[in-house]
Amino acid sequence: MRVTPRRAGRLLTAALASIALCAAAPAAAAGTTGWARPDSYTVPGDDAFPEGIARHTGTPYFYVGSTTDGTVYRGHVRSEEMSEFLPGGADGRTTALGMKVDRFGRLIVAGGATGSVWVYSTRTGELLHEFTAEHPEVFLNDVVVAPDGDVYVTDSFQPYIYRIGAEQLHGRSTRSAPLSVFADLHGTPVEYQEGFNVNGIAATPDGRYLLIADANDSALYRVPVRGGEVVEIDLGEDVVTGDGLLLRAGTLYAVSRVDGNGAVVNVVRLRDRYTEGELLRRVTDPGLLSPSTAAFDDQGDMLVVNFQFGATDPELPFTVSRLSRWELGSPWW
Repeated sequence: MRVTPRRAGRLLTAALASIALCAAAPAAAAGTTGWARPDSYTVPGDDAFPEGIARHTGTPYFYVGSTTDGTVYRGHVRSEEMSEFLPGGADGRTTALGMKVDRFGRLIVAGGATGSVWVYSTRTGELLHEFTAEHPEVFLNDVVVAPDGDVYVTDSFQPYIYRIGAEQLHGRSTRSAPLSVFADLHGTPVEYQEGFNVNGIAATPDGRYLLIADANDSALYRVPVRGGEVVEIDLGEDVVTGDGLLLRAGTLYAVSRVDGNGAVVNVVRLRDRYTEGELLRRVTDPGLLSPSTAAFDDQGDMLVVNFQFGATDPELPFTVSRLSRWELGSPWW
């Protein structure tokens, strides 16, 4: 290509403009312009005690639930302020814990001691389904959507994992349907005690296993989806107390309020078909305040909910903190 003086001038102008844009990007106002994103997001109100979070893949939105009144808030990855999406108390939703958004844009919310799981349209906020556990004294804590679209729900009080089949989520039916038991953990290495037991849950990419965290005995377990034994994941001499769990590229991220300094994300490299793991690091950050669970955003950063469970004088406002992929030791995402 022949470069004329006029063309050379245009190329120089374009290069200088590009350099100026790159230099200005870090200084852009967080949450409003450019590529910059806030270090934290503000949850409205002074009594929310947020616990669960769900990222809507393919959109800029994420959702967080209040444990005190069931309000569900919606956030935008580039805006510091979250807003109310579903009012507290509606549909009997007096608390909102673990939640996920499936590939059809349905928000699935676990209701703790209410015994219900609600399914909403993220487009309209309309209630699509409600599923209710038939066992008394349950605590439906966390939710995961498996690769085939099935939904699994943990119970921290009763030794069960529940399943909502993908086919049950089609259409619309606001009448309460039974929440079916998928796995009975009686007689397995998972031993339920007084207090909160199994909490966080993740599904492997091949859909063959569920990974669960038992907070009472600070252990992680592998649960087969189609036959086989429940086994404890061998971490050697390391101890990991998991609340929320995320699994990505063979690495498990367990959010914890107990390990390390009381506010960490445990990074565990899994191997041997998820039966063994190596604790790589415990990630800490000044912004973490008794965190509960997390979700990945579209650029590999982690959004961590600062639950502040049990705090009589919580630090306000309640927030969701951002941990960069560099902090997590995952620059390849």
